[in-house]
Order: sequence, then C-alpha cells, then structure tokens
Amino acid sequence: MNRRTGYGVGTSPRGSTNRVAKFGGMALAALVAGSPADVVATDGQAVTGAQVAGISAAAAPAAGVQAAAAGATQLTPELIRARTEREWEVKAEKMRRHLLPLMRAHEIDLWIILSRENAPDPALELFGGYGITGWYGHRNAYLFHDAGEEGLQTTVLGTHLSDHLAPFYDTRTLYGEEGLAPHLRRYVEARDPRRIAVNQSRTISMADGLTAELKEYLLDAVGPRYRDRIVSSEPLLVEYVSTRTPAEDAIQREASAATFAILRRALSNEAITPGRTTLLDVHYWITAEWKRQGFEFNFPASVDLQRAGADPLDDSDDAVIQPGDLLHVDFGVRTSGIVADQQKMAYVLRPGEQEPPAGLRAAFERSNRMAEIILEEFVPGRTGIQIKTRAEARAADEGIDALVYSHAQGNWVHDAGVWMVFDWPDRYGDHPRFPLRAGEWISLEFSVTAPAPEWDGQAVSIMREEDTLVHEDGRVEYLSGPQTELWLIR
Repeated sequence: MNRRTGYGVGTSPRGSTNRVAKFGGMALAALVAGSPADVVATDGQAVTGAQVAGISAAAAPAAGVQAAAAGATQLTPELIRARTEREWEVKAEKMRRHLLPLMRAHEIDLWIILSRENAPDPALELFGGYGITGWYGHRNAYLFHDAGEEGLQTTVLGTHLSDHLAPFYDTRTLYGEEGLAPHLRRYVEARDPRRIAVNQSRTISMADGLTAELKEYLLDAVGPRYRDRIVSSEPLLVEYVSTRTPAEDAIQREASAATFAILRRALSNEAITPGRTTLLDVHYWITAEWKRQGFEFNFPASVDLQRAGADPLDDSDDAVIQPGDLLHVDFGVRTSGIVADQQKMAYVLRPGEQEPPAGLRAAFERSNRMAEIILEEFVPGRTGIQIKTRAEARAADEGIDALVYSHAQGNWVHDAGVWMVFDWPDRYGDHPRFPLRAGEWISLEFSVTAPAPEWDGQAVSIMREEDTLVHEDGRVEYLSGPQTELWLIR
C-alpha cells in the first residue's frame, strides 16, 4: 500500500500518528533470528537458540526449507504437484474431521456456498477450490448438510466440476439448460433444514462471498418458506478457520521458515549494494526468489527506509539505498494454501562503522521488551482489543511509545480470527472483539518509536512482525526467529 494515501496509518491512543504503522496495508513488523549462524540443524530440522522471556523459538520444518535457504530449491513439476496435492489433502482431512462438530455447535443444518465464474467465494479455498484442473462454474452451489446419524453429506451442483473435487464432495451433479435453481430447490426441500448458513457478513470479509445477485437467486430458488431460516455463516466460518490441525501446523512452520530465509538474504549484501541498489530492486529480488522457489502469491513485498534528516521513503519512491539507512521489509510466502507474514529491519553501515548507532540499537532493544509484553498478554479468551489495550498501557508505564496491531494469520494474511487492533467497526469489523483462541497462529505485529540522538533526536520507528503459535496450555511459540537485533549490510 502507498503510504502517501494514509490508508493504513495507525493512530495511537495518545493521538500521535505513527507514520510507518500500516496494519491495513500489510506493512506490519519483523522478528526473525539474527543471522544464518544462529540456525543449527537438529534431527533434520532448523532450530534457533534464541529465546525471549522463556518463550522458545520453534523448530523450523524440514530439510527442504534448509535447502531453500541455501538457494538449492528448484522449481520443478514434482515440487508444484507435491505442494498442490498436499494442500487439498490437508484441507479435505480437516473438513471431514472438524466441520460437522462445528456445524452442530453453531446449530447449522445446511451451509450453502454459492459462487460464480470470475467472482468466486473466498471460502471455496477451504473446500477444494476449483479442483486443480476444473474451474469455477458458471453458477455453482456447494452444500454441506448435517444428515444426523449419517453424518456430514457434501454435494456440489454446478458446471465445470472436476473429479478432483471428490475428496470434498460425495455427490457432484452437473446441470445444463435447466439451470441450477430446480436442483437447488429439490435439494433443500428434501432435507428441510431449520437453519441455513450463507456467506453474508457486514464485517468479516471471508464470510461475505455471497453476492447480491446470488442471494436473490438463492431466495427465488428455495422459495419464501426458507427465507427466514437463513443466517450468516460468520461464527461458523471463523471458528472453522481458527481450528488448526497438526498437518496445517507443519505447513505454517514451513512457510514461516522459508519467509525468514528469503528475507535474511534480501537484507544482506547478496541482494543489496549500498549506493547502487534501490528499494524496488529489493522488492523484485524477493519476488523473483519466492517464484524461483515455487511459492504462491500472498501479498507483494513492501520495502521502505528511514534516513537521518529526511522523511521516510517507500518503494514507490524507489530511492537508492545509502550507508546510514534503516531498512524495513514486509513479506510472507504462501505454500499449500497457508501464509506467513513477517517484517524485518536492517542497518546499512557507514564507512568505518562496525555496528549501528547506539540510539538505533537502543530503539531495537525497546522493541524486544515490547515483544515480551505483548506475548505475556496473549491469553486465550481475551479479546483483541483487550490484548492491545493492556499491552500498550504496560508499555506506556515503562516509557515505551508503542502501537500494537497483531492479528490472526493462516489461510489469509489477515485471517478470520482475532485482530489486536482498534475497535473501529467500519474498518476492522468484529475482529477486535473476537477472543484469542488456543491453537491460533498469531502475527505478533507492532511498532516502537524512539528518538535517535545520533540523528539529532529524529524519531525512528522499529517495525516488528513475527509468526507465532498460541498453544493449548497458553505458551506462545515463535515459528521462526525472532530477530533480536538489527541485521547489518556493509
């Protein structure tokens, strides 16, 4: 997002504006370990020795990710096939295990997802998408029915139905000239559901995929008898997304470790030559690297810098990186349908310098303390706004100027669950009012602003973001990293 629009600027409770806190625009904060030397191999897994406040760093997955960090991963048909088929196997297994109990908990008898070509419902990505080699149909109905003792019955009525959808849908019915409506009407009347969930939500985007036209089509198809039985799928979808499986956890760890590896290299002399490399050069280096490694688009990497005596510059300025600059990158890969979201910072050494100025080091240390505070407030059952308010109040008591904007992540970079942001309904919907759930992946995202004496007291913002997992027992685990000091570019 372009900082000049002000779209993502966060304003602190004290009324000051943090120029570089951009929750709405993905520029959110980096916390992934110090250097490649900090990473050691244990039983085929990469782990860091870093710990913050007794919260252990996660074992990063797998030798494949270590190879990626070394630049050895090659984009091959076999790699793409393995990641793609893994995605749908993991999602189908989750649906078969968890959807029916959650439908019953929310008293939903039938969940109807209607979708059309060129305007697919985002929730379809949870339930087979278009089926690898199929396509989104002209007008399709994806149906999830609680059949009582017979369990979950899944049906899709539509066009362009690939048999790759078989793991998700027991019955796949094609229609022709007669259209979808008569099939949908017969299906609903035969089951006579008491509560029908549809994807319509005022505030949660991934639960709002039903278009105005498709809702009218649905109401016409099923008739007035069922109009008053239709409810929003929002509570069901949010809890379903937030319920994670061990297989999903493994993919999230892989995405986190791969993101760390790419960004560690991006903020080094491998990608940056001071005095020559521009911010967009770094952006395109990251883009080329995630594509080369066979990852999927998540969100575009954003790169910006702070410089003594100047306003912050972002990649739309395409400034040349110079000695003395403080760099910041926001990026995360997507693999097998699961995303990471991290931010990292680095300092470009001036001639003769061996470390950043003391004021910048002190600001980063304040951010380390702020990370400890926020993680201590990650208590399952607390709402997002409660966590944000408590953490910022504690920071203020310690003289730390901080802004918290952490959020759930996973299937989407800003996921369906809790967000630790302002309670602004028109902007953030109900996310700040959701409770933190054990088992959720949370992007630990925040910024700390402090004056730098070496920059004549100019305020610098340390923007941090880290992939974390909140365990059932309340422990919070870093899935990679965390970054504990500014990385150095010579």
